[in-house]
Amino acid sequence: MHLQRGEKRSLSDLGVANRCTVKIDFGLDGVDIAAFGLNKEQKIGDDRYVVLFSNTQSPDGAIAMIPSSDTAVFNVDLDRLPATIDRIVFTATHDTSSIAEARPLIVTLDGVKASFNVAEHLTNEKAVMMIEIYRHSSGWKMGTIAAGFAGGLAALISHFGGEVADAPAPTPAAPPPRPAPHPVPAPRPVPSPPPPSAAPVSLKKITLEKSSPSVSLKKTGSSFGEIVLNLNWNQLPQKKGFLASLAGSKPLDLDLGVLFEFHDGFKGCIQALGGNFGGFHIEPFIELSGDDRTGAVAAGETIRINGQHFDKIKRLGIFALIYDGAPNWQETDGVVRMNIPGQPEIEVRMNEGQNSRRLCGIATIDNVGGELKMQRHMQYYQSQKPFADDIGIILRWEAGTKD
Repeated sequence: MHLQRGEKRSLSDLGVANRCTVKIDFGLDGVDIAAFGLNKEQKIGDDRYVVLFSNTQSPDGAIAMIPSSDTAVFNVDLDRLPATIDRIVFTATHDTSSIAEARPLIVTLDGVKASFNVAEHLTNEKAVMMIEIYRHSSGWKMGTIAAGFAGGLAALISHFGGEVADAPAPTPAAPPPRPAPHPVPAPRPVPSPPPPSAAPVSLKKITLEKSSPSVSLKKTGSSFGEIVLNLNWNQLPQKKGFLASLAGSKPLDLDLGVLFEFHDGFKGCIQALGGNFGGFHIEPFIELSGDDRTGAVAAGETIRINGQHFDKIKRLGIFALIYDGAPNWQETDGVVRMNIPGQPEIEVRMNEGQNSRRLCGIATIDNVGGELKMQRHMQYYQSQKPFADDIGIILRWEAGTKD
C-alpha cells in the first residue's frame, strides 16, 4: 500500500504487528537516519531512546537500528517500550544538502505492507520528520509527515526540546613506541553480547581527514563503555578490469581486523583469518562479531571493544583486508565508523586506494593518559605484517585461512 502525506493508519489495518521493521532507503551520501522516542509532550524525555549512528539500540532493545551506506533498518518491538515513550518519529538529516536530493527516500513497513515516498514532498529541508508511530486509545497507529526544517539537525533537536553538544576539536596524536616481539595469541571463545550502555547519546559526527587527522576523547563516566568499530563498503558489483579478470569472478570479501597491544606486553591480532575472533568479556576484551564474506549483511562487519578494560590497552591498529575479489579500493568506497556511548561518531573513509595492495591500514587508537586518541593512518600494504611493523606492534606471523 502506497501512503500519502498526512495519512494516519492503524498498524493493525495495515497488517503490521507490534513487532515490525521500518526500512528507510536513501540515495544521498551523508544522510543520517534516526528514530526519536518522545514522551507525551512530543519531547525527548530520555535520550537513550534516540536511536541513531552513535546509539544503535535503546536500553530494552525495543528499538534497534542496522545502518548501512544507503539503507537504515529499524527493528521495533512496541510492546517493550516503557509507558514514558509515547511515539517514535523517524527522521533524516544532512549537514549541507537538502534531503530532497536523497531520492529515492522511501520508508517501508514490514516489507511491502506499506510504503511512503518522502522525497517527493520536500523542498529545501535539511532535517525531515518522515513518519511516526504513536500510541492511541485504539492501539498503535502510524502517520506520514514529510516535513522538517531548513536549519538542519540543530533545528530538529530544538523542536524536540533537546540540545546539540559541541564535538571535541581534533588534536594531534603522539608518536607510538616500538615494543618487543611477542607471538600472536590463540583464538578465544566468543561470549554473548553485554547489555547496552545507558550513557547519553551524541548527535555529532567527526570525519578524520588529511587536514584534521586525529581526535581525542575523554570518558563521560567511569569507562568508555562499549566501543564499536564498524566496516561498511559498497555492496554493488564492481566494474571489471584487468586485475578483476586475473582474480576471477569471486565476490568481494572485505574483512575488518584489529591489532592490539596491552601495557603488560600482551599483543595479537583479531581477524577472521585464522579464526581469531577474540572475546568481549575475557582478554583481549576485543571481539569480531562475524565474517561477512559477500557483503550481503547490511551492517557490514563489526568489532566490539570492552571499554571497561580500556586502561589495559596501550595501542590498537585498525585495518581492512580484501581477502577475496579484485583489489579495487576506489569502487569499494569503504568506511570505518567508531561509536562510543555519549561520544560523537568518528569515521574514516578509505578513499585513497592503491589497487596493487590488499590491506588498508586505516587508523590507530592510543591510550594517552586514559584518553582515547584516534589517528587517521590511511596507508596501503601487501599484508598485515608490514602494517603491524609500521605502527610498532611487532608480532610473529604465519600463513592462515578462514576455512
